[in-house]
Amino acid sequence: MNLKPRNIPPFLRDIVSLITITILFYSCAQIRPLTGGEKDVEPPKALESIPMNGATNFIEDKIIVEFDEYIKLNNVSSQLIVSPLMETPPEIMVKGKKLVIKIKSALTENTTYSLNFGSAIADITENNPFPNYKYVFSTGTFIDSLSYSGSVVNAFDLTKKEGVYVLLYDQLEDSVPLKELPRYVALTDKEGAYAITNIAHGTYKLFAIKDINSNYLFDLPNEEIGYDQENISIDSTSTGNTIHLFEEANDLQYLKTAENKIFGRIDIQLNTPTSDLIITPLNQSFKKQWYIEDKNAAGDSATLWLLVQDAFDNLEIEIKDGKEIIDTADVKMMQSDDFIDTTLQVSTNINGSFDLNQNIIIDLARPFVGYETDSILFYEDSTLIPTPEIKAIGVTQLEMVYDFKENTAYDFFISPNTFEDVFGLKNDTIYAKFKTKKEADYGIINLTVAPSFSENYIVQLFKQDKIVQEHFLIDSAEVKYQYLLPGNYGLKLIIDQNNDQEWSTGNYIEGVQPEKVIFYEKDITIKANWDNDITWTIKE
Repeated sequence: MNLKPRNIPPFLRDIVSLITITILFYSCAQIRPLTGGEKDVEPPKALESIPMNGATNFIEDKIIVEFDEYIKLNNVSSQLIVSPLMETPPEIMVKGKKLVIKIKSALTENTTYSLNFGSAIADITENNPFPNYKYVFSTGTFIDSLSYSGSVVNAFDLTKKEGVYVLLYDQLEDSVPLKELPRYVALTDKEGAYAITNIAHGTYKLFAIKDINSNYLFDLPNEEIGYDQENISIDSTSTGNTIHLFEEANDLQYLKTAENKIFGRIDIQLNTPTSDLIITPLNQSFKKQWYIEDKNAAGDSATLWLLVQDAFDNLEIEIKDGKEIIDTADVKMMQSDDFIDTTLQVSTNINGSFDLNQNIIIDLARPFVGYETDSILFYEDSTLIPTPEIKAIGVTQLEMVYDFKENTAYDFFISPNTFEDVFGLKNDTIYAKFKTKKEADYGIINLTVAPSFSENYIVQLFKQDKIVQEHFLIDSAEVKYQYLLPGNYGLKLIIDQNNDQEWSTGNYIEGVQPEKVIFYEKDITIKANWDNDITWTIKE
């Protein structure tokens, strides 16, 4: 039976219809939510390869690899490693779910090739990479299966080196890394690890190169290199092989900068140290000394404190190391209008809790021409101490030598006008109140070093990459490190083969390896009022 409403006005029917439609709309919205589904976190999977991956007697010029989803390529030019190298790199493209590889070079007979894509292949939706996809084929009857792996580290600090080419050559001349392309190639990952796979039995030369211009050659002066001194014979899989990477010393000395950015001084930076730095003006003639030189300890930079100002807008200088001309420079000079100082700024290394094993260092903003020792007052527990020894340790720095007592209060006072600089400016009052630490605030390391080699060596104690103490030793030795603040420390040993008391880099053409560096195997935790007895047996 059909029931129909009777006598309902038209406008009321319209309202009822509108309400009904609205209810249906919200009801549908609530029961049919739109979602994107779960996020895709799976990398694409290779389903089929034509020819098949691992094919032998390979004669094709095209390879097709089909994946289970649409793919794309990321940085394929830097990710793809073809080994052995092909004269013309293969052409790589994507067509939907297919990776297409076109071989553009003639292939060598009876050779196994591998194409390692690194993380270049990824799905097109979420960019999930297919890690280290590798396609291998052989133009002969079998696939070479030997491998050689390990890591590349910086020769100076043993940090892992990423993005370094590791190269194997079947040509055994010493000149191969400079002139020839390698037979096999690998690229180190973030952990410095490398793996050269599908290698044929044979004898090879091994190199690692930080290849700046990406041509697989050691042909730029600032490229880093590492190499095995002897040829290596590969007849089985070999792992754990470490290569020490270094940059050769640059024999060409040159000027990096010469500039006047602070009134009254010219700052000079060189690429290598000098033994006899000579600066000669070319566009000015001075009848007396025109600068005071402040050279850094390494000898590769210097500050010229000028004794003549406002006489010229620019200064042309010649820079020499002894008789050897390094370079010339034209320096634009600041004028006295740019100088706003009215006093000589003086600072010290004093803080509220002063270390027992240090002296007071006085730093001046500019070289001093004189000072009044009697104007420096020093109190121990409120008792005036006759002025301790004060000596210049640079043109802008002095050191006050004193045997401080532990847990003792001191006052340090520099009277006004004690120091006068090259501009005739004098200092204001300097006052510092401090207390020394207790002996019990420090820890001690009693170190015994037992080397297995006869060369001289350097032992460095460091904290947060900063050298705390350094000793030059030979044979078995004992070292006592005192006044060590709590924290973690490390030990580094350098076998000083040339006995120059510093780490020396290598040189490939001369057949010189960088000096060997060894780190103590773990951090040394220093606690207050605690002795650490350590015996370090060194085995090369």
